[in-house]
Amino acid sequence: MSLIDVGNNLNSEIPRPTTYAVTSLLSIALYNVLELTFLLFFTFKRRAGLYFWSFLVSSWGIAVYAVGLILKDFHITDNIPAFYATLIVFGWCAMVTGQSLVLYSRLHLIVRRRIILHSVLVMIIVNAIILHIPTIVLCYGANSKDYPRFIFPYAVVERIQVTIFFIQESFISLLYLYYMSKLFYMGGTLSEAHGQAGRRLMLHLIYMNVAVLGLDVCILVLEFTGRYASQTAAKGLIYSVKLKLEFNILNRLVDVARRSSDSSGPDYGEDGPGHPQNQDQHEGHEGINICGLWKCSCPWVLFASRVQKAVGERRRSSG
Repeated sequence: MSLIDVGNNLNSEIPRPTTYAVTSLLSIALYNVLELTFLLFFTFKRRAGLYFWSFLVSSWGIAVYAVGLILKDFHITDNIPAFYATLIVFGWCAMVTGQSLVLYSRLHLIVRRRIILHSVLVMIIVNAIILHIPTIVLCYGANSKDYPRFIFPYAVVERIQVTIFFIQESFISLLYLYYMSKLFYMGGTLSEAHGQAGRRLMLHLIYMNVAVLGLDVCILVLEFTGRYASQTAAKGLIYSVKLKLEFNILNRLVDVARRSSDSSGPDYGEDGPGHPQNQDQHEGHEGINICGLWKCSCPWVLFASRVQKAVGERRRSSG
């Protein structure tokens, strides 16, 4: 492990090949932010709630973070280092904690045990406080005229926060996979009602989480080998890719939720015949009691309603 980070302090020079890599990585990250913004506003009709805002804040945190790195790495504002340091640290806060809140919001769609949701939220808040504050202070110090005294502690804290945020995001993702698998198998749902679609979605979720895990490992490798400039630029790109993968997962969830809702009865809203309070008064086609369908598909119906409430009515393409 190297504690000599290349490019983490004021007026640091990075090798020319690294500048090419940094330029490419940050350019793609900024493009991804624009694409994510258009997708977000096009997909979400209901532009409210934690999922939407955490996604938006995390996306534009990447943009602010990337601009700060460009100003720093290419010495555009060396005479006012506090300016680019401000962009870097606050963009980083929005990007990293915003990503965790996106994962928490997705977890909120399927987990109803308040103690679990509250514990995850407390973990995110506590880690944000104990990791953001020292990182911000040391980043300003490492980019000040007194930077020699801050280089070593900044390098240590960088490695700590990267590792803890990696563990935090991995834990939330694994928790989500666990509860999603429980939802699939609850009441025989996977084998009877949503078998093929459920298996495809579950495999898709596993593949996406393995891909995210691999991307996070790349950040850890760059961090612990002392390649600060490459690691910070790669982090911006990787977090934008993780949000794109998250968006892909969201689309899959919406599709499966709609299929589930359609297969569980005509209407499971508060006034619909599928709602528990109205089940005694309605029967499905060919005399089939909707109550039986409700008992089989209740977990999926609740899941579908939560997903569709988070996204809202998606816009249909004409033709």
